[in-house]
Amino acid sequence: MSHIGYSCRMSEVASRELRNNTRALLDRVEAGELVTITVDGRPIALLAPVSRRPRWLPRDEFVRRVQAHQADAALAEELRDLAPDSTDDLPLP
Repeated sequence: MSHIGYSCRMSEVASRELRNNTRALLDRVEAGELVTITVDGRPIALLAPVSRRPRWLPRDEFVRRVQAHQADAALAEELRDLAPDSTDDLPLP
């Protein structure tokens, strides 16, 4: 059963077909198809293509993305207070 939705082709595939034709199904997903895996006719899982991330970002874009997800600046100090007996201060052999 295939249909068009949001400009992506979607289909339902029984778990047996997934087991027997894994590579062919993954090729379909890589080509952009969304595949719903069913067990006894019940939808169980959705196979979807992984979004392609760019391999290279301009510096400004990289900085913008990283700054949006920085850790709490006080986190290191709080961790030192919670676990003062760490081995971080021991000299390396």
